[in-house]
Amino acid sequence: MQKILTGLATLTLISVSAMALSVPENHIVDDAWLKSHINDKSLVIVDVRKKGYAKEHIKGAVEWKSKDFREGRYRNKNSEQAMIPGYVAAPLTIERTMQKSGVDNNSTIVFYSDGVKGKDFRDSALADFTCEYYGFDNVAILDGGFAGWKKANGEIDNEKPEIEKGDFTLKGRVFNQTIMATGEDVDEAIWTGNSQTLDSNGKQEKTKNEEKGSHWYGTAKDPRRLKEGHLPNAKALHPKVLSVKKDGVYYLGDKNLVESKFKEAGVDITKPLISYCNTGHLAAATWFAGKYIIGMGDKSKMYSGSMAEYTRWSKRKLIKN
Repeated sequence: MQKILTGLATLTLISVSAMALSVPENHIVDDAWLKSHINDKSLVIVDVRKKGYAKEHIKGAVEWKSKDFREGRYRNKNSEQAMIPGYVAAPLTIERTMQKSGVDNNSTIVFYSDGVKGKDFRDSALADFTCEYYGFDNVAILDGGFAGWKKANGEIDNEKPEIEKGDFTLKGRVFNQTIMATGEDVDEAIWTGNSQTLDSNGKQEKTKNEEKGSHWYGTAKDPRRLKEGHLPNAKALHPKVLSVKKDGVYYLGDKNLVESKFKEAGVDITKPLISYCNTGHLAAATWFAGKYIIGMGDKSKMYSGSMAEYTRWSKRKLIKN
């Protein structure tokens, strides 16, 4: 009898898993895909825009604020500007965020950003990175974001959906360390050359508008970093160049475009790469593009602490422009 029950339990688990909605291999979905699956019970749509959710959002979408999947940590409570903001949130925070969003262990999540600037997909990419780090990789980002969805006449709402608490748990999951680079990994990259580093702030552009308050490659305008400069031998690529504007909406470039931009920046896509920026935000975009759009896979990593952390480490030299 016990064997029969065990067999039934296993069959039930397989059946539930089979019901999960699979995302494309490149973790990118378009408006047509989302329209065709928007009523799927296993689908959770998450709005990661900084503002605008209360006014209008994709029908059925829940909202994630930065605090729902990101956290700051103190490197030294007694030092000035000690808070480092760019880390993935604690496991307990992630578990609670997923559950309150209605995420089950077999759910599929689609994140969407604004889609009105070339760099906007960084918000969805960062949420994707966080989920994948915690062993939940059935996630994707909506190409073109909210702007693209509106252009495609997708369903819009201004009411918060009623959410049934999900059963998502981190218990039994394996955290994906292969996508996360640490400060020690950066040290190794600099000293041994075994990995490349990519400054996702992009090249410094000396125009009045961009110099004022900017945080471009090698500059220290961002107050969350303590020193000026970039990592020795770092390449530079801003994620805004990886998108293409069509009728006011920014869509991700195809493999040929993205690969050409990486190569123009001096990146060898056959070798390991660590993306960084100031707080691990823009870097999530170049990590995503490297891993999924041009197929670097686990050779593409992201340093979440980025320069906000690394510039606080002693005896680390940076290169100034």
